[in-house]
Amino acid sequence: MNRPTLDVSTSPDRLHALDAARAYALLLGIVLHATMSFFLVIPAPDVSQSTALGVAFYAIHTFRMSLFFLIAGYFGHLLFHRRGARGFAFDRAQRVLVPLTAGWVILAPPTIAAVIWGLTRTFPGKGADGAPAHQGFPLVHLWFLYYLSILYVLALVLRAGFVALDKSDKIRTRVDRWAAGALASYLAPLMLAAPTVAVLYFKADWAVWFGIPTPDTGLTPQLPALVAYGTAFAFGWILHRRLQHLELFARQWPVNLGLAVALTSTCLAIAGLTPTLAATTTIPGGATMRLAYTAAYALSIWTWTFGLLGMAVRFFSQENAVRRYFADASYWLYLVHPPIVFGLQVLLMKVPLHWSIKFPAILAVTMAVLLASYHYLVRSTALGELLNGRRYPRRSPKATDRDAHPPLVRAFRAAHREDAGIARTRDAEPVAELVNVTKRYDKTVALGGLSLAVRPGELLAVLGPNGAGKSTAIGLWLGTLQPDEGIAKVLGGSPLEVASRLGVGLMMQEVTLTPMLTASEHIALTTSYYRDPLSVEETLALTGTGELAKRRYGKLSAGQKRQVQFAAAVCGRPRLLFLDEPTVGLDIQAREAMWRVIARRRDDGCSIVLTTHYLEEAEALADRVVVLAKGRLIAEGSVDEMRALVTRKRIRCASTVDIREMKSWPGVVEVTREANLVQVTASDAETVVRRLLAADPDLRQLEVQQASLAEAFTEITQEAA
Repeated sequence: MNRPTLDVSTSPDRLHALDAARAYALLLGIVLHATMSFFLVIPAPDVSQSTALGVAFYAIHTFRMSLFFLIAGYFGHLLFHRRGARGFAFDRAQRVLVPLTAGWVILAPPTIAAVIWGLTRTFPGKGADGAPAHQGFPLVHLWFLYYLSILYVLALVLRAGFVALDKSDKIRTRVDRWAAGALASYLAPLMLAAPTVAVLYFKADWAVWFGIPTPDTGLTPQLPALVAYGTAFAFGWILHRRLQHLELFARQWPVNLGLAVALTSTCLAIAGLTPTLAATTTIPGGATMRLAYTAAYALSIWTWTFGLLGMAVRFFSQENAVRRYFADASYWLYLVHPPIVFGLQVLLMKVPLHWSIKFPAILAVTMAVLLASYHYLVRSTALGELLNGRRYPRRSPKATDRDAHPPLVRAFRAAHREDAGIARTRDAEPVAELVNVTKRYDKTVALGGLSLAVRPGELLAVLGPNGAGKSTAIGLWLGTLQPDEGIAKVLGGSPLEVASRLGVGLMMQEVTLTPMLTASEHIALTTSYYRDPLSVEETLALTGTGELAKRRYGKLSAGQKRQVQFAAAVCGRPRLLFLDEPTVGLDIQAREAMWRVIARRRDDGCSIVLTTHYLEEAEALADRVVVLAKGRLIAEGSVDEMRALVTRKRIRCASTVDIREMKSWPGVVEVTREANLVQVTASDAETVVRRLLAADPDLRQLEVQQASLAEAFTEITQEAA
């Protein structure tokens, strides 16, 4: 049986693996905190102590936050290139700073109260005298959001500096090559562990058994956490620049996990299975053994991280509704769990039951409360939208709403759009914009005061009848035309500036390429125009054109030429991609394959402008649709919003009523019969359905569907005419 792999060229689901890994890291935090009372005095020492749970704590604490911060860096880079600096800052303020500040106000008091209650029960009559001395502002478990905020700011500042100093991209290219070489040779964990080794070894008050000190007190950044988690975040940021590296993790996960288990076992053999609280900073064997332990511990962080990430990519890259639910819920679960977990630990600390009963009971009760609160109070509310980037409806859409899309469109939208991991925002700075643009050809007004923007990371479908102004609008963005009035902007500058055009990819309907060059030679020539392109091999794999690589362009069929043109359009890794009738001439299989690549490019942060007369294509791919007519914008919205603009609906049923009679009914636009089913297009569906039921009591298989995008387009443009 062949092993399934994660092909970065075709897989639309890779982010499912990272979502699963991130959720795993957060949910393990709940498990970690639930172990504490069974081998520590915080929040309360249980009467049933457990070495096994101490070992579990040690292993989980080794890697979970490094894994989390690496994924945070990965998604941070994705988000930055999807929304730009301003949109990135707005989103992170909303999704990180708001939960940090509001969460602290709501959650810190009960969390601290639970710990004080535990100390009171542990030391009767002494209150909280046994508590450690005050060490600064209590960030409690929300410290990870505080450090994320710091790392986001550092990432923006450092990136701006790199861009200013490295205008030719030489440094960033070398970093990418270093990352690729280190990952391929298994040396990356050693290199990434080095900064952590240096910081921990020379930290005199390092509590060695507890690994990276948890920076949950004080607002001054603590060096060990900043270095260890900053390294993870930075590597995640770099990792997203070369998406194919994830496949290396998937291939190497058994080796990395094997090394991780061996290294953690070695560390436990040196430091002990449970912490020695009387001498937390001491390692038996002197400086040499301390260095060996520090190196083994830091290396185990990265082998665990790489191994678990690779396992997620290997096994969890496909979409799964249950995993998706927990991935969405995990943020809320982790934020809210400490008061519940600590409270239950204190409540049960003196109950004479074995830890193997109490520990799972604490987890079960905690998860039940948390999941119920998420499902009923968060998931479908504004709070859920704040945390997850989207608000889920309490009920599934009605069958008639889902079925309004053709089967191919429904399947594609379900797989590629409706479960997007990061929501797009209307507040991001546009990557392309027309502002009050007018363009005339002699006395003909092609565009009259048109304002239109392309948002970061969205696919905008521009529709309209012939002569509507679509080609003129695209020409203004490409710099082949200049406006008579108004402003055209691309990537923050003029379309006439070379710096702006370097971020643009283009596939026009009418294209002439040199017939004597092969497909790979055309791609190689195009990549030479860009600063940070894909390699020829990466482009061929991404677009599925490997079989055409050595064939001369002039010998290809019309459909194969379109595939090569598409490969040339995406090979430069453009931030903005224009596609003009991209699937004309393609068979169904090739068209679906191109759709998948287009969706993947958008999900990786590329903004796409699609012009097409094939409305099923727009229905499957578009985040937003605009309709032009006579040089004016006459409609704008999502596919569903566009369909809702029209009154027409389709009625399908099995009926014996004569279709000639139906055609005479008020509100009926068109009637057809296929086999035993009648299909009615109606402008007043409710009235027509009532008349059908009255005329045919035996009517069966009744379905009422919203208008398709094609019908909406027809009605909207007819009204404009």
